Amino acid sequence: MPRVPRPVQVALVAVLLMAMAGWGLVQARPWQTGPAPTGLRLLTDGASGLTWLDVDTGERTPVTDDPTSRGSGRVDGVQATVVGSGAVVQYPSGDPAFADSVVSYLAGEPPEPVGEADLVAPASPSSVWLIVNSDPPTAGGAALASAYGSWRSKVFSVPPGLQVKGATDDGLVVLRGVFRGQRLALWDPQLQEKVRGLGRVIGVREVTDHYALVSTGCLTTGCSTAMVDVSTGDRTDVSTPLGWFEVSTPRLFPAVDGVAVVVKNEAGGTGLAVGPPDDLAMVRGLEPALGAQPMAGPDGWLIVPLAGGDVVAWREGADTERLRRVQLSPAERVVGVSG
Repeated sequence: MPRVPRPVQVALVAVLLMAMAGWGLVQARPWQTGPAPTGLRLLTDGASGLTWLDVDTGERTPVTDDPTSRGSGRVDGVQATVVGSGAVVQYPSGDPAFADSVVSYLAGEPPEPVGEADLVAPASPSSVWLIVNSDPPTAGGAALASAYGSWRSKVFSVPPGLQVKGATDDGLVVLRGVFRGQRLALWDPQLQEKVRGLGRVIGVREVTDHYALVSTGCLTTGCSTAMVDVSTGDRTDVSTPLGWFEVSTPRLFPAVDGVAVVVKNEAGGTGLAVGPPDDLAMVRGLEPALGAQPMAGPDGWLIVPLAGGDVVAWREGADTERLRRVQLSPAERVVGVSG
């Protein structure tokens, strides 16, 4: 086999090194100084009703056929839940004897009537639990339904005195009892039995994935909070970093198996703390609005309200100098996040 002349070898190695350096430069994109795209949409509620707001472009799209934006004024009490890439909306019945009407909206599709419920609990990116409250001595009901299709399970009975607060893959998260005597549990609606007891709580703030955020006690200075893994029953108290104090209710942040909370120091400065509830770390370069509540989105994103009406999209490893920001209208608030 003939030998390749040394000058040719040197030239080939140089070309290879230049190609590798060029590929690395393309991947790093040092010339890109603007914020990186997020692929996120915010579901907002404001004076004109429910609107999708594209974080990357700022484009606004009204929710299709939204009666909250018709005629003179909005309908009070409308609740919206992001399910997958669409929105499931509860419209109040106006009569305590009847549950709310539930309608789903998916881009490019006509509105889909889903059913009636007092609580809508997402079960997957395409399905929801429809919960009708029990009213002793009358039992309530729970049905699993497609959020954007036409199927629905049979209605499972919910015993009187059982308050449904959310859903996980394993069942419904429920409360039984009154005030300080309330007990948290995981309930199987099909087998009509308790799967797991989760201890005493004052109340349930949020249920996401297989976690529940609960109040464990209240004093004049505020309420203590804990995160419960409903799959195992493990409970961890939320404790802020040294020198910082809660100024808003923590929110679940499943991307880090923990929580996100806005905190304040003695000098009056605000900050964002994220991580496992007993090992929160401060995020540098972010100053959230006092009392604001961050909201978890897909792919590890966190939507953080800032002073002045801006919201910013942040996630682990992001450069705080290159975060996407969007401006909300007066009285507009974020009610959900979609990818």
